[in-house]
Amino acid sequence: MRPMGTPGTQLEQTFDVVVIGSGPGGEGAAMKLAKSGRRVAVIERHGRVGGGCTHWGTIPSKALRQTVQMLADYRRHPLFQATVGHLSVAYPDLLRGAQSVIADQVRTRHRHYVRNGVRVVEGHARFVDPQTVEVARADGGRERYRADAFIVATGSHPYRPRDVDFAHPRVRDSDSILSLDHTPRSITIYGAGVIGCEYASVFAHLDVKVNLVNTRA
Repeated sequence: MRPMGTPGTQLEQTFDVVVIGSGPGGEGAAMKLAKSGRRVAVIERHGRVGGGCTHWGTIPSKALRQTVQMLADYRRHPLFQATVGHLSVAYPDLLRGAQSVIADQVRTRHRHYVRNGVRVVEGHARFVDPQTVEVARADGGRERYRADAFIVATGSHPYRPRDVDFAHPRVRDSDSILSLDHTPRSITIYGAGVIGCEYASVFAHLDVKVNLVNTRA
C-alpha cells in the first residue's frame, strides 16, 4: 500500500477483483470468485447490500403480491366471512410487511459475504484509472481500491421519459411507488410487464380502481 496524495483519501487497498454492485449479478460473481480463492471486494453505493432486486424490484413486489394473496384468501374463506367487513388494509400496511422481508434478505446476503471473506464497501465508486476506483463514502471520506480486474454490475433503473414530470407527487415509477404513503382511489399503470401486472394485482385487491395500459400489441 502507498499514499495516493488526495486530501481526505485513505491508503489504497488491493484485491484480485473488485465488484461494483451487490445485486444478483454482483453477488453471484463475488461468491464464485471468493470460492475459487480470489481476494474480492464488493462496492455498494446504497446503505445495504442486495441491489435493486432486493430493495425496489423483485423482492418487494413479490412480498406485496404474497401478502395480497393471503388477504384475498382470507376474504374468500367461509370461516372469516363475519369479520371481512371489519378488515381494513391500506397500502402502507402492505409496505411495512414487505420491509420485514427485505430486512431478512439483507441479513442473509450479508452473512454470505462474511462467510466467504468478501469485503463489503459502502459508497459510490468511480474509476480514476484502469486499475483503481475511488469510493466516496456517506460520511465524506474517500478510499481507493486497486484490482487486477473489475466487474461492473450496477443493474438497471426504471425508464423515465423526458416529457413526464416524475417530480410530481402523483407520478411514480416502480421504485418510488414503494414510498407511497397512502392508498390511492385510482391508479393507471403504464406497462403490462411482470412488475406492472404485479402492482395492478396488489392495488386491485385493495379495492383501488386500476387502469393497466399495455404498450405492446
